[in-house]
Amino acid sequence: MRRAATIALLGLCTAACGSGAKQTATTSSSPPRPRPPAFAGAVARTLAEQTARLDQTTTIVVGGAEIKAHDSGTIAFDASRAHLYKLEPGTSVPGEVIVVGPITYTNANVQAALNSPGVRPWTKLDTRKLPARIRRSRPDELAHVVAPVFLASGARNVSLARTVADGAVYWARIDPALVVRRVPAAERTIVSTALRGDYPRTQFNAKFWLDAHGRIRRVIVAYATSRGTPVSIDTSYSGFGVRVAVKPPPANRVTDITPR
Repeated sequence: MRRAATIALLGLCTAACGSGAKQTATTSSSPPRPRPPAFAGAVARTLAEQTARLDQTTTIVVGGAEIKAHDSGTIAFDASRAHLYKLEPGTSVPGEVIVVGPITYTNANVQAALNSPGVRPWTKLDTRKLPARIRRSRPDELAHVVAPVFLASGARNVSLARTVADGAVYWARIDPALVVRRVPAAERTIVSTALRGDYPRTQFNAKFWLDAHGRIRRVIVAYATSRGTPVSIDTSYSGFGVRVAVKPPPANRVTDITPR
């Protein structure tokens, strides 16, 4: 993020009258700073864009060593579609996930396919066919990257940290229960999944960067688990309104793992 610089303007005017010269100096005041975008309504303004590019880094510190997971790609904020690339700790092969409504394609078998040509690299899962118990406990590929936008719905004690060249940075205290109550019904399940898996059960702090249009561009959450493990989740959004490409992989490269 870029900090806004304060600009001072100094003008010096001179005028001559008759055979003598008289100098006068005037000083203009600094131009007024632009009003920072309002925090209230930031979620609605962001969701109105429908889609965005995202980049998310989750960092966990274990034994003094940082372990990082990366997610990037394009998403629809209503969780109807996404195309994600994931780099998990301990692997150099990026994961790829395509979500089309209830259907999830993932290249979960790509490593095995590299070693055995007979293995299809992609799997297909129709989540509607999963038992309710498994659906509730199964990690949602979209929950991690969509949920940060909705955290602002449960913000308490909001304060302006600073203005920046293209918006403002706010601090807020997030109440998870308030987030769930205020999230639209259509997204409540996916947001609740992320809250349970990624964030503390109690209130926690978050930093929000809003752009000049009042849209949420970046969300940073840092906390320690009950065992004292430091965790940070840094999510950025850009390219609002981008097309989300969700063309399925070729059928001959896909194994359907949907329960029968």
